[in-house]
Parts: sequence; C-alpha cells; structure tokens
Amino acid sequence: MKRAVWLLIILPLCVRGQDAPKLQVSGYVKDMVTWTINSDDPDFIDNLVHNRLNFHWYPSESLTGKLELRNRLLFGDLATEFYPLYADFIDVNNDYFDLSWTPIDERGVLLHTMIDRFFLRYNKNNWEVTAGRQRINWGKNLAWNPNDIFNAYSFFDFDYEERPGSDAIRIKRFTGYASEFEFAFNIAGSLREITTALRYQMNTGLYDIQFFGGVMKNNLTVGTGWAGNLGNAGFKGELTYFEPLEEGYGVSQLLASVSVDYSFPNSIYLNGGFLYNSDGEKSPPSILDPGAINSNLDVRELSPYVMSTFIQASYQITPLMSGGLATIFYPSDQALFLNPFVTYSLKENLDFDLTGQLFFAENEEGEYTSAGSAIFTRIKWSF
Repeated sequence: MKRAVWLLIILPLCVRGQDAPKLQVSGYVKDMVTWTINSDDPDFIDNLVHNRLNFHWYPSESLTGKLELRNRLLFGDLATEFYPLYADFIDVNNDYFDLSWTPIDERGVLLHTMIDRFFLRYNKNNWEVTAGRQRINWGKNLAWNPNDIFNAYSFFDFDYEERPGSDAIRIKRFTGYASEFEFAFNIAGSLREITTALRYQMNTGLYDIQFFGGVMKNNLTVGTGWAGNLGNAGFKGELTYFEPLEEGYGVSQLLASVSVDYSFPNSIYLNGGFLYNSDGEKSPPSILDPGAINSNLDVRELSPYVMSTFIQASYQITPLMSGGLATIFYPSDQALFLNPFVTYSLKENLDFDLTGQLFFAENEEGEYTSAGSAIFTRIKWSF
C-alpha cells in the first residue's frame, strides 16, 4: 500500500515529462564475476548483471524531477547455497516506502529491481526544497563518514557507486558564498525511527565547516565536519556524538574520522584516514560487522573496532589504465584488509576492472591467516 501511494504521488509527474524535450536518460550495464575464496569451505563463483536507468526531467528552471532504477540479476553459487534466504539479504534498503521487487527468486537465480532515487526538487531565489527518495550527503571523508546520519554507506560495497538514499524531505536556505542552512527529516514507521537534523555550513577562507544537531533513531545527535587544506594537501574531518533517549536504543557513542590526501605531479594520489569508535571492540569476533557490506548500514556500525586506519594509493599508469591499492588496518589485533584494483578503458564508455578484497586476521587457534577473500572482474558500458 505504501509503495502504491508513493508511486501515485510522484510517478505521473515524471511520466508526463516524457513528452517534453527536457527529459534526459542515462545509465549503464555492468557484468561482474565474483570468485569468493574460502579457506575451509568450497569456493563460490557468482555472476552479477547490474543495470541502471536514470531519468532526469527539467520542465522549468525551478523544477527538477529524477527517477533512477537499479536492476540486478544474480546467479551462481551464493544464490544456490543460501536459497531462499539470499533474496532477503539482497533486498535491504534505508527507505520507508517499499519500492523494490524480486520478479525472479529461484534456487541459483535472483532478479532484484529497486527505485533508489525518486524525487522532485524546487529551486527559487535562495531556497531549495527536495521531496522523495534522495541521497543526503553530509560526509566529507573517503572511507568513513560519521556525519552521514541519514544514509551511511560501506567502503566494501564498491559496486554501488551512487550509494543509498532515504525517503526524506530536505529544505535548504543559501545565505551567502558557500554558506547555507539545511533541514532534513526522513519518513519512518514510528517516531523512534525518525532521523531529523538541522545543519549549518559556512566557509572560512581555506575551510568549509559544518555543524549539525538533531535526532537519529531515538538518539540525540550532534556533529561537525570540515574540508580544507594543509599546505598543498587536503585535510578533512568529521565528528558525531550519539546519546540515546531511551534504554535499548544504543549507548553513548562518539565517532571521529580524519583524512589527509595529496596528489603528486606525476599523478600519484595518496589518501590516509583514521576512524575512532568509542563503542568499538579491540578484538571483535569478526573483522567485518554483519551488516557492513550491504546497503542498510547504520552509521554507528562503520567499523566494529575502536580504531581503524586507512591508506590508499593510486596511479595513472597509462592514459587508458589506472591502478592502486587501498588498505584498512586495525591496530588492536593486527587485522588487515587489502584492496588492490586496476581499471582499463577498452574504448569510450567501456571499462574493465579487476578488484581484490582480501581480509586477514587471527583465527581461533591464534594463527594469522585469511579471514575471507574475493576477486572481482567487471566490465561496464555507460550510455
């Protein structure tokens, strides 16, 4: 019922724009093969055909409408081994309205369709109002974003470049050069599940600084973030504090992350970051939080560790090829994540990627060994 109401409100407006010359369509098709390497269990080989369709409607200078669909066809060992639970794992989102479907859910094959952007935006003078499924991006850093209280994302979920959104209403008031007030709230099934906050952003010469306060899922929330320069290097940071309003809705928690990035003249790019989680553990049962690789990540679960460090280096090897290595290291128990990657442009709008995700940690016998690894090959055609 909720899905039908949402569609009846906004979809006719977007469809009507198909007769207008200001409708733009874009998207991509990707095919990704995943080889999951398990030390004790048999390896898994899976295939994902990932299609995205973006419809952008510009009926006037003041009004914009967007409808974006994400279609995924998954087949292989995971869809076979974990049937019928695999569909529930895939069909997760951060939204109130149910705008996802599973037309095919069989052993070994799963087709999942989701509308993850669906909004109208109105601009007039110094005001901007956006209503619908949208991304509210308050984060500053690359790896971890404690300021993303509405729709956090996982660094491990690299195949979802657009990142998750929220069913929300957002109001902006631009007050000057690089300064603005922004109020946002998401739609939820109960008052205890609502996230709402007021943010102020300003510029102080070399830095953009923001402050916000509100409520996130029955937690009082305050935070700040910045982005600027230290000499020729970029310097960014985010701090967010949570205080539960009732017992059973979390604990007092501080998340803090900082990062420094630098581009060398020879096209080498470096990015280093650090995350502190006051509610983390020094040696959690798993290097990964259970929900850390899906699209329903709670910002308070960015890392199961108290301290996490991040270093990424990338290099433009040739005009058509780039590559690099990202690492996440957890100092308290020496757990390690390695993420090598190479991208090659086969032709215009056609790219090939080779990516690895390698996890290492101490097992129950005290041996330092692989905690799970995967190799991804992906080809992407954009249009």
